[in-house]
Amino acid sequence: MELRQLEYLAAVVRHGHVTRAAEDLFLTQSALSQQVRRLEQELGLTLLHRTPRGVEPTPAGRELAQRAEAILA
Repeated sequence: MELRQLEYLAAVVRHGHVTRAAEDLFLTQSALSQQVRRLEQELGLTLLHRTPRGVEPTPAGRELAQRAEAILA
């Protein structure tokens, strides 16, 4: 797990949308999605439910995003 992956997850949860988070982070949507998927694979957890309207964090995703925000503060 890398610090930037935590930053990316926190941004996605905060924005509720991968594209908006990517714009805020000055990344492409595909690069951000790929990093979040890598984090999910590394942890063996689903962190985000992808919907047509954006994303919703799973309970594990919400908890990790909250911890990430604290670490990044």
